[in-house]
Amino acid sequence: MKKLIIAAFILLASTVTYAGPIITLSIEFGHLDANKVCVERGLCKISIGGSRAMTASINDNTGNLEMVFIKNASSQFIYDAQFINGLFEVPISYALSNDVCSKLGIDKFIIKSGKYKVVETNTQYKIVFTK
Repeated sequence: MKKLIIAAFILLASTVTYAGPIITLSIEFGHLDANKVCVERGLCKISIGGSRAMTASINDNTGNLEMVFIKNASSQFIYDAQFINGLFEVPISYALSNDVCSKLGIDKFIIKSGKYKVVETNTQYKIVFTK
């Protein structure tokens, strides 16, 4: 019986995602062009606050930034324009502000340019930005 309990505990512990503080964010999509205007896709501005529509946390095991976007909290048009074919493109690297990093419990984090997989469920989108 002890072996069964230990095995069940190990299985449960291995399926738990460890994350630091979960914070709410306000995100302006796009990237800054030469005229300092947010255009097209990417991350133009991320700040603390807003509703629980967009949250972020740092995965304690990997150090990756995990962002969750609640579908019904914003216009589907915004998500359709940003999350194309299951990917979110970040054309220009984006450094999180000191304020955002402080709330996440980290020193710094840079979202590197590239294409990131968007995991979609019935209620949300999730993107993992690698460290």
